[in-house]
Amino acid sequence: MRLLDSWRAVWVVALLGFAGVSALAAQPRLVADLNRQRVDARLQPFQGAGVEHEGVLYFPAHDPQHGYELWRSDGSPAGTYRLVDLCPGICSGVESRPLGSFHGSLYFQGNDSEHGSEIWRTDGTVGGEELLADLCPGECWGSPYSWVEWRGAVWFLLQPAFDAPVTLWTSDGTREGTRQVASLCTDLGLCTTPEQSPFLSGPDPSGQGLLVWTYGYALESLARTDGTAGGTALLHRFVEGFQYIDQVPRSAAPGVPLYFLDNAELWTSDGTPAGTRLVRSLVGLVDNYDLQSFEVVGGIYHATFLATNQWLRSDGTAAGTFVLARADPDTDTAVAHIGSTLFVVTSDGIWRTGGSPETTVRFDGPVGPILNVVEGPDRLFVLAFDQEQTVVWTTDGTPAGTRKIRFGRGPSLDEYGLTGFKGGALITRGLHELWRIDRTGSQVERLHDFLPANGGSGPIEQVVLDNRLLFFSQIDAQRSRLFFSDGTAAGTSRIGTAEGVGVGVGVDSRRVFNLTRAGDRAYFNNRGRLWSTDGTPEGTRSFKPRSSFYEGFGMNAPIGVLGGQFIYSATLDVNDAPHCAAGDSEPWTTDGVHGTKRLLNLNPFFQEPYGICSDFAYSSSPGPGVVLGGIALFAANDFVHGRELFATDGTREGTRLVADIDRDQMPYDNSELEPHLLHSIGIGSDPTDLVRAGTNVFFVADDGRTGRELWISNGNRRGTRQVADLVPGRVSSTPRNLVVIDDDVYFFAAHGADGEGEGLYRSDGTPDGTVLISDLAGVSQARDLTALKTGRLYFAAFTEAAGTELWTSQGTAETTRLVADLRPGLRGSAPQNLKAVAGKLVFAADDGTTGLEPWTSDGTPEGTIRLGDLSPGPDASTPGPFSVANGQILFGADDGEHGRELWSLPVAEVAVAAVPRD
Repeated sequence: MRLLDSWRAVWVVALLGFAGVSALAAQPRLVADLNRQRVDARLQPFQGAGVEHEGVLYFPAHDPQHGYELWRSDGSPAGTYRLVDLCPGICSGVESRPLGSFHGSLYFQGNDSEHGSEIWRTDGTVGGEELLADLCPGECWGSPYSWVEWRGAVWFLLQPAFDAPVTLWTSDGTREGTRQVASLCTDLGLCTTPEQSPFLSGPDPSGQGLLVWTYGYALESLARTDGTAGGTALLHRFVEGFQYIDQVPRSAAPGVPLYFLDNAELWTSDGTPAGTRLVRSLVGLVDNYDLQSFEVVGGIYHATFLATNQWLRSDGTAAGTFVLARADPDTDTAVAHIGSTLFVVTSDGIWRTGGSPETTVRFDGPVGPILNVVEGPDRLFVLAFDQEQTVVWTTDGTPAGTRKIRFGRGPSLDEYGLTGFKGGALITRGLHELWRIDRTGSQVERLHDFLPANGGSGPIEQVVLDNRLLFFSQIDAQRSRLFFSDGTAAGTSRIGTAEGVGVGVGVDSRRVFNLTRAGDRAYFNNRGRLWSTDGTPEGTRSFKPRSSFYEGFGMNAPIGVLGGQFIYSATLDVNDAPHCAAGDSEPWTTDGVHGTKRLLNLNPFFQEPYGICSDFAYSSSPGPGVVLGGIALFAANDFVHGRELFATDGTREGTRLVADIDRDQMPYDNSELEPHLLHSIGIGSDPTDLVRAGTNVFFVADDGRTGRELWISNGNRRGTRQVADLVPGRVSSTPRNLVVIDDDVYFFAAHGADGEGEGLYRSDGTPDGTVLISDLAGVSQARDLTALKTGRLYFAAFTEAAGTELWTSQGTAETTRLVADLRPGLRGSAPQNLKAVAGKLVFAADDGTTGLEPWTSDGTPEGTIRLGDLSPGPDASTPGPFSVANGQILFGADDGEHGRELWSLPVAEVAVAAVPRD
């Protein structure tokens, strides 16, 4: 594990003194364990994408608390555990295969939510990870890829943007020694189009350079480079055809020839243009040239082909290229070896060869489709289908040593779950259990179950209604139900079944209910219908026609509540939709009691024909909206003006365009299919981020001339105007995170002539009253701006010195500062789920010791306190979101014992929470 500098170690000790390590007065409590069964979740580890290093396998996997992260296993249950939580919470920090080991460290691609996908390294200890370098600052289109080791360094490729050139990088494993070597195109002459993908497959056989393959719709070229123009040479250009990327071999070892197919021709290369030559044409030798499996052992090439299953052998000469055997046609085949003995495993037996057709024989083995073959030093492990179930066979290369491995009762073996490890193999069962097979194939052992026995209930979604928390929770493996709670176990109960309310899939969020409060009722989707509830069983009902919340512009798109009417964006269920209009999202209205109806068809245009449909209706996609007096303002696209600002009073006649902010038109010529449509439509200003402040609504829009800037409207055309062009000209300042204190709006936006910086602003709706509070120098990725009624602001922001930590401001440059460095170093504590409660802030953060847990802050370092360690140790309870009802802070959290359930914390305890004193 990395050692801290002496000053940093002192700071950590001091920090822990005020971070609430001792028992606090404020302690969250479990409200109720609503589900004690397993949930129907898919938590499959990807050990097949792992990298083995010094007897430990490092692989991506996840559990309900952490998302996909980097795990490790030494082949024992105790030695199988999560190594990092790169993206604190249920977000995934690691999803792809680790890159490899180098100089005693393991390198992997990770995303900590601040740097994008970058290269990280770990020393193999918990907390021992660090960022190698921020190769692509800010948003990056591509990720580092094609990691290879050569000449005492690692090499990889990076493409920062879709239309940017691919660049070659190298690293000695240090931040200072990580540098860009060359542009593949401008420096090395290896130009590709955006549709092509260059990649490295390892050093060339001569050891003088790296192999660079380019791939578009098929393999296109093979080159070698040492990173200089003079050391770059084209080795082969493929003829037009289909050679697939999984047919590209890596160089087996220095001095071992490289073999590859170019349609019906077998080629070999020693890494030089002169040594890249045709071995022979395969026409007349094999009947199909689509490669199925290949391997190079002892410099000899072995391959099988789809459908025909001929086993080809080549020593790099025409005379030494011949067919060893032909397996039954249309069976699955895989080339494998034990030592120097070659095998072809098929779904109808196993073939073994001594190097000639005469010494190639078949014996009985797996029956059924072959899914994967793993090579051990003493035997092969074969994953196959046998009588409609997945099984593992093992063989030592003899009929007597070939048998099926018995696992006993339990979940079925997964189709893609077999990988080699320590001479044996790892396999997953039921998409959540990791098992080990020893190298003899005689013993199996479960290493870890990623799916807890007590799976938790949620909450899946939550809103406050009538001073109680209304939420969905999973009650068993498949079903969810609607609940309410006052924060006590006795006051937590289910709101009936009401024709199956809440039936769906639970905490893995494959089913979205879009639970939304509107006035004194709440609304949600279920079974393709809109439902409403007042929090009682008798007040919970569904409506026809079968309309559901539209999910295109946010999780849900409520427009507003006017005169007891809930106006929302919805689609018509396909069973009730004429002309296949299921995707036609328009404004709808309901009183939550008597029924629903479409307010109007704001976008009446449609396309014809559309597949089996006679018509396909276009959507206006309205919302979200903000109520202002007796109207609601919202964005929508009427296909005449583009997406612009509209208003409604809840009637068809009272729904109107407020302002056509961007009057520019774009051609729309599809007259052949749609003669009824206009031939030009408005580009639209795309209003977003609507918030009400006093008698106005602030929002962000683009008028086509000044970029995306801050606008204001009172609901009328003349009262709709741009507040200020913060970055003059067409460059956008792109205001975001708008929050209101009194009648002023606070937000983040770019500043400066080029818009490169980002600052904190305040606006009263006038140009002179729109001021830069702080230029946030040295700060980036500010987010989650949260306002307290006291006028204090909180937000999370990133700096190179502290990582992402909690910041505060009282509306001046002098008061805009870091609250506390809860996790010193680049990682930061990643504050999230910020919520104003009783004049303080409640949030989740990871101090690097206790995982992501609940915290509170009054804006001072000494008043920033952890509210318990719900999941003891480094595991995260991942608390949030936080809601306040009945004097309680209510939130979901996973303590590692009960699964994710509802927890509570009295508001009064947070209000008086302070650092415990001796």
